[in-house]
Amino acid sequence: MNQQYTLDHLAILNRYAAYTYAVDCADEKGYLDCFTPDAIVDISSFKIAWAAMGDALRCFADENGIVRGAENLRKSVGVVKFHHVTANVLVHSIDDDHARGSAYFVVFTPDGGKIEHYGRYDDELVKCDDGEWRFRVRRDIAIYERDL
Repeated sequence: MNQQYTLDHLAILNRYAAYTYAVDCADEKGYLDCFTPDAIVDISSFKIAWAAMGDALRCFADENGIVRGAENLRKSVGVVKFHHVTANVLVHSIDDDHARGSAYFVVFTPDGGKIEHYGRYDDELVKCDDGEWRFRVRRDIAIYERDL
């Protein structure tokens, strides 16, 4: 393990934290900065959310629950207003400008702090031309969803 690996590892951990803050604060600029312009986010595993909010989600996700690209990511900012906790971030690999990581997440309602859902992120990240690590592929894997 060399110094560059350590710096990349820390930058990836920081990206996970930056995502959580940006999504909870509806910070469009910060949120978009977490992703590559051609990013893909798979939210298809959220069955109860799709049943309850399908129309709102279809504004930015396709019929398979996939969000593609910066414009659709932009449309998703602020649609869901929850509080996220990201934990147990694990950087599986860093190979030059590609990395794989995963983490658990818990999402709380803003009105009383009930657990809305929890699950796991499985991610592919790339080191971009500006030296920043960003998510290229993010899979949100629902483990639990509160039945409304």
